Amino acid sequence: MRFLREWKRWRVGGFVAVLTASLAAALLTADEAPKEKALPTDLAKIPSDALFAVSLRTADVWSKEFSKSLRDKHPKEIVFILEQFQKYIGLPLERMERMTMVLLDPPPGGGEPVFFGRTVEPYDLAKMLAANKARKKHEYKGQTFYAANENDWAFYPLDKRSFVLAKFNDVRGLIDHPQPEREGRLAPTLRLAAGRHAMTLGFNVKTFMDAVGDKLPGEVEPFRPLLQAEWGTATVDLGKDVRVDAALHFDAEKEAKEAIQPGQTGLTLLRVGLKGAIVALKKEKDIQNVLYLLERFEKPLNAARIEQRGKELRAAALIEVDPVRVGSALVDTVNLMLASNRRNEEGFRLRRIAIATINYNDVYGRLPAQAVYDKNGKALLSWRVMLLPYLDQNELYKQFHLNEPWDSDHNKKLLAKMPDVYRSPRQDAKSIEEHRTYYQGFVGKGCFFEGKRGLRFPAEFPDGTSNTIMIVEASSAVPWTKPEDIPYDADKPLPKLGLPGSSEFRTLQCDGSVRTHTAKISEKTLRLAITRNDGMPLGDDF
Repeated sequence: MRFLREWKRWRVGGFVAVLTASLAAALLTADEAPKEKALPTDLAKIPSDALFAVSLRTADVWSKEFSKSLRDKHPKEIVFILEQFQKYIGLPLERMERMTMVLLDPPPGGGEPVFFGRTVEPYDLAKMLAANKARKKHEYKGQTFYAANENDWAFYPLDKRSFVLAKFNDVRGLIDHPQPEREGRLAPTLRLAAGRHAMTLGFNVKTFMDAVGDKLPGEVEPFRPLLQAEWGTATVDLGKDVRVDAALHFDAEKEAKEAIQPGQTGLTLLRVGLKGAIVALKKEKDIQNVLYLLERFEKPLNAARIEQRGKELRAAALIEVDPVRVGSALVDTVNLMLASNRRNEEGFRLRRIAIATINYNDVYGRLPAQAVYDKNGKALLSWRVMLLPYLDQNELYKQFHLNEPWDSDHNKKLLAKMPDVYRSPRQDAKSIEEHRTYYQGFVGKGCFFEGKRGLRFPAEFPDGTSNTIMIVEASSAVPWTKPEDIPYDADKPLPKLGLPGSSEFRTLQCDGSVRTHTAKISEKTLRLAITRNDGMPLGDDF
C-alpha cells in the first residue's frame, strides 16, 4: 500500500511539475483571443471546462513551404506517417482542416485523450465505416457512434465535417459531459483555435489545482503563485520564422504581479534544463534534427522577459529556423511518438489477453490448456479460440466447431476473423493477410502450458505470477486458431524470440504486466522466467 501511495503521489507531483514548466514556457508567448462568436462544431463540442487542449490547423501546416520540402526530402517517412494517420483516424491527412487533442479531466481520474476533428470538405461516413468493418453501431442517450467493442477506439460523427475519435467509454463520458452553464476556463483557447494560428494550446489551471489540492510536492511550492492562474493560452504561427505567443490569466492584478518573479525563476530553470537536454541529445545519433530545433529555442529563451498587462502575464518570441530542418525534426518526433504508441497499443492488447485468461480461470477453476483436444488426445484448436468469449468475441466463438481441427473445411473459414487483440501493431502485412499471430506461449515441463489440462492458478505458480511468462512474442507467426506455440525443453537451446527485424521482444507476465527485453537479457534469466516452479529468483536483467 505504501508503494501505491508513493506512486500516486509521484504521478500527481510529476504532472504538477510538468504543468509548472509548461506554464513558464507558455510565458514565452501570447495573443488576444478573438471576440466571442459561434464556434465550429468540432470546437463547440469540446467542454469549455476541460483540462487541456492542443489544436493544430492541419491543412495550413500541410500547405506550408517546410511541409512541401519535407515531403521531397523524406518521402518514405511521410508516406508511413500518412498511412498511420489514415489507419487511426480513417481519413487522409490532407483532408483534415483541424485536429484538436483534449484531456477532459485532471489526474488521477483523467482518461485517454479525446480527439476532435474537422475536415476541409464533408466526409463520406459510409465509406469510412466500410474501411473499418469491425466497427459496429452503438446508441447512447440518443447519440450514435461506431466501435468494434467496448475496448476499442470509437468514431463519433458530429456533423458532415466534424467528428470525435476516442475510446468507447470516453465517448460516452463526453456525451455525459455537457457544456457548463457558465463559460469554462478553456473557452479562450477554443476561440483562439478557431482563428488562423497554426497551433493553439490551453491549460485550465484552476481546475487542475482544485483536483490536486494539498498534494503539491515541496519542490513545486516556490512556483505556487504561477499556479494561482485561472488559465493559460499559447499560440504558434508559421511563416518565414516561427512566432510563439502566450498568456497566463489571473483573477486579480495582484495575483499576476506576485507571479512575475516565480515566472522568471521558472524561465531560468527552463534555460538550464534546455541546455542540459541539448548536451544529452548530442550523444544520440538518430534525433539530430530534434537537437537542431531545441538549439534554435536557446537564444530566444535566454532573451525572454515577462510582462504584466493588468490581470495577465505575457511574453513573445520569434525563432529563426530552417523550415526543412524543422520539418525533419517533426518527422523524427512523430516517428518517436508512433513507436511509443505501438508499444502502448501492444501492451494494451497483451494485457487484454491476460485479463481474459484470468477470467477464464475464474469460471472454470483452471487456466485454458494449450489446445482443445479430441477423445484421442489430438490437438484441434488453439487456446486463443477458447479465450474468445472473454474478449467480447462470443459470437465468433459460437461459430467454431470445437470437435473439428482448426483447418477443417468449416473452421478454416473463420481464420479471416482474427481479432485485433492477437495482432501485433508491429506485425508485417503478409502475416496479417495470412491471419497469423506472433503471440504464443511456451509449452513444456514447468511452462505456462504443460500437459493437456489447464493449470490451477495461482496455486501451480509457486515462483510468483510476476516472475513467470504467460505469453511472448515469437520469431515466427502461426495461424491464430492453430494449436501451435513454442516448445520448450530445459536441455535444448532456447528458441529465438521477437518479431522479424526487431531488436527486442515483449513478454506478458502472469500478473498482467508487460516487459520489453533486448539481447542483453541472459539465457539463465530467461529460462528462469519461462519456468514457473524452479524456486529460483530472476536475475536483475529481467
